[in-house]
Amino acid sequence: MPVGGGSHACPGLLALCVSVTVSGLREAAESGFRPSRRSFVRSAAALSAGALAITAVGACGSGSGVSAEQQLADRLLPQVAAAQADAVAATAAIATNPDRAAALAVVATERTEHARVLAEEITRLDTGRARVASSSAAPSSVAPAPPGLDALRAQLSASARSAGDLALELDGYVAGLLGSISAGVTTAVAVQLA
Repeated sequence: MPVGGGSHACPGLLALCVSVTVSGLREAAESGFRPSRRSFVRSAAALSAGALAITAVGACGSGSGVSAEQQLADRLLPQVAAAQADAVAATAAIATNPDRAAALAVVATERTEHARVLAEEITRLDTGRARVASSSAAPSSVAPAPPGLDALRAQLSASARSAGDLALELDGYVAGLLGSISAGVTTAVAVQLA
């Protein structure tokens, strides 16, 4: 793998500079190392080439263009989509389960709030990714078929597992947020939809 994870040209440049530096030092050692103007200039050139190589290698490693915050925002986008889909499904399920309307409304409200909080965190991390999260929140012109309660429970349980699994991979505020969402959805399935 290239040094710094960057371009394949960087290791070649580094090898060239190291070879120039080593050959310059070898010549100096073989000549008895009598400091002269010529050996000084060669040494200075070799050191400059080495410094240039280190700078070039460093630049190769920083060229990925995606920050840790952007990567985290990308990992949260599916959680926003799941929360939005769950809210829509719970709202749609009210039509076929009027006796459970209050419980389904609570689930829909909670999942809408989860989507909002996650979108806010994405905005804090990276406004570019926030546009993706908010564009996926645009309401669809086609209403989904109302799911049965068992299908909704399964969908919500999958969302809770996904949020919980991601919480275990992360740390800090986002891990706590996802853990809280996972616990909230699990509770909604166990209590509201029991």
